[in-house]
Amino acid sequence: MGRFSGDTRDPAVNVTNWFLLVTAALSVIFRLGTKYGSFRTFTNDDYLIIASLIFCAGQSIAVSMSVANGYGYHIFTLTPDRIDRMMQSQYAASLLYTISLCLSKLSLSCFIRNLTPAAKDEFVALVVQASITVVALIDLFGTAFQCNLPQPWNYYTGKCMDLEAWHYFTGATNITTDVMITLQALYLISRIQTSRRRKLVFASIFLSRVSVILASIIELVLVSQNIRTTDPSWATCGVTITIEVIQCTSIVSACWAQLKPFLKMLKSNGLRIQGVDYRSTTHTKWSTTRSGNNHHNAGETAKFTRSGEHELMGMGAGEGNLTTVSAARLSDDDHDSQSSQAGIIRETRTWVVTDHRRSEES
Repeated sequence: MGRFSGDTRDPAVNVTNWFLLVTAALSVIFRLGTKYGSFRTFTNDDYLIIASLIFCAGQSIAVSMSVANGYGYHIFTLTPDRIDRMMQSQYAASLLYTISLCLSKLSLSCFIRNLTPAAKDEFVALVVQASITVVALIDLFGTAFQCNLPQPWNYYTGKCMDLEAWHYFTGATNITTDVMITLQALYLISRIQTSRRRKLVFASIFLSRVSVILASIIELVLVSQNIRTTDPSWATCGVTITIEVIQCTSIVSACWAQLKPFLKMLKSNGLRIQGVDYRSTTHTKWSTTRSGNNHHNAGETAKFTRSGEHELMGMGAGEGNLTTVSAARLSDDDHDSQSSQAGIIRETRTWVVTDHRRSEES
């Protein structure tokens, strides 16, 4: 991460921390705005990314609290009370980080799964999501009990597991699950019947996940260089900044695939997000009036009106074009009635007409 100048590194940690949190928040806001503007609804992957952002915010607050208690300064300049509060904040940040990372990964995997109802894709998604969940639970449990009770956060003077090996394990499992998510997307893209150029465009969008993998590799390199230091509040700042980068890029890459240009390409290639319907804004209404008299069984007068635009837009599940038919018919028993309203049977029926588009199959 390069060298920091001066006797403290807390400005670098704090500024990077808040900048990356704002970046992640803006990515989620843009994603939700695009999704709602296009479809007027949210799906399960949207709720997962919202939860991920909430835990990300909590993690960033915990990191900021650790900085306020001396993280970034040399540890010999801190009082024992400040060191304890700093480690408690770092402990909370580690737990929140694990949850946030898990939710952002599940969000992206769910989005990929929702692009197709094929049984093969459902099975692949199930394997990927189960792996992400199991790894997150192991990481969460191991982090919660990394040091002996009653102070599991005290990595400075307490008795702890091999923290270097533990960091290697968590980093390797994070890389593995990110690779699985990327392969899940590429497996779907490989079976789309479209031009090679468009396949490359789709792949490039999901390959942005590689940035998370690269950041995880950098984290492991920095851990190997600094984990055994006797001045952890100073030497491990680069590791903390890298962790913030991983968390931010995980959320951003999960949102990247849901920007408007990509959603348009999905529709043009026959892929549709499950739980979301697509329809034309063209509305067609028919009004038909039938009447009978003494000499004819039935006469018919029809009106036809059509209005609207031809742009495709999203709608909630179960909606469709409304077609209304109004009919008025004279009963056979009232042919000789002198009243124009006598014996008229009135009926109005409404149908929901939904267009179905056949997806291309590989």
